[in-house]
Amino acid sequence: MTSKYRLMDFIENNLALLIISVSIIVVERVVKFYITENLQRGQYVPVIGNALMITRSENIGAGFGILQGQNWLFVSAAVIVLLLIIYFYNTIIYDRLLVFATAFILGGAVGNMMDRLFFGRVIDYITMYFWPTFNLSDVALVIGVFLLLVYMYRWQKEPSKKERYTHY
Repeated sequence: MTSKYRLMDFIENNLALLIISVSIIVVERVVKFYITENLQRGQYVPVIGNALMITRSENIGAGFGILQGQNWLFVSAAVIVLLLIIYFYNTIIYDRLLVFATAFILGGAVGNMMDRLFFGRVIDYITMYFWPTFNLSDVALVIGVFLLLVYMYRWQKEPSKKERYTHY
């Protein structure tokens, strides 16, 4: 593959990463603005009976309420993870699945990190009957990690991928 095609792939894949990540962040900001302006804390709006509801919840800890009040820890961890993701994304072998995984993880991590930096807590708003309240950033993170695991499994099983070019 010539360097011209490698450059075009690099631009195309980073553009996709940027569009997906920024879209997640923007949609999350708009939804959270709407939720905070229109719902009182703890107010529920049924979407599908009690199975799926929109609510306004604020989390000063991590999932399931652990490590409450440790904002500095979460912001520091998010920054470190983001830097590692960006570093590895730019140094490991090209794969479109990795682009999507990275985009979802970046969008989700930045979305929740912005809440912590601006408000000192994460605003959650999706409630399912059987699960704690969460938000779009959490969904993006889960999708991104799942895609990353699929990428890692596939990469391990296909030695030919190791011979492909890298991002730089």
